[in-house]
Amino acid sequence: MSRRHLITRAASVLGLVVAMTGPLLALSPLPAGAHAIIDLQDSDAIEGRTSTMILEIQHGCITGGGGTVGVVAQFGTAFGEVTAGAVPGWTSVVATGTTATTATTGASGTTGTTTTTAGGRTVTWTATGAAQPFSVPLLLPLSVHWPKRAGAYGIAVSQTCSNPTDETVWSTPALPATAGVPSPPITPLATVCVLPARLAGSSTPRAKRAITQLCATVR
Repeated sequence: MSRRHLITRAASVLGLVVAMTGPLLALSPLPAGAHAIIDLQDSDAIEGRTSTMILEIQHGCITGGGGTVGVVAQFGTAFGEVTAGAVPGWTSVVATGTTATTATTGASGTTGTTTTTAGGRTVTWTATGAAQPFSVPLLLPLSVHWPKRAGAYGIAVSQTCSNPTDETVWSTPALPATAGVPSPPITPLATVCVLPARLAGSSTPRAKRAITQLCATVR
């Protein structure tokens, strides 16, 4: 799959990457593409409260193929307890802490440096049988205690595919295009807007403006 084709497909689904239900969600459903989607199921994420969400993994290992055999979702330190629901054909493990890999350049070239945070949660799903077919989305239910401070929060997701084995990490925030950097990005970051209770469900022009400003920047 060419880079140009990937950019075109990613652009067609940008509206589904940021999960903001209620008054802010004014976009029509678009064809599903290659990325991770947060579905709040018509219930806003309210600061300091617990509610459910669905993490939907579409096809889209960029250089791999086959089906999905593993998924990892990383919730940063602002999140509270995270519980994974049961999914037939999959096992799940929730661990404390998150990891991130940054590129460093040394005498021998570029290498990766991995750092681990003490807080946050990492949820790992592993297929126990056949891989999830390429054309079938994988729906992963979660119960999440949302951050105590309202705002937009990213959830980095990695997807492991088979035949050949490859991993795609969906973690690039959506920013305006610059030279050499497309918008939307090839591997967009799944993002959720956590709202204060006073704004949840409100559709007034004033509330819409407040939500737009609150969710403009990913924390």
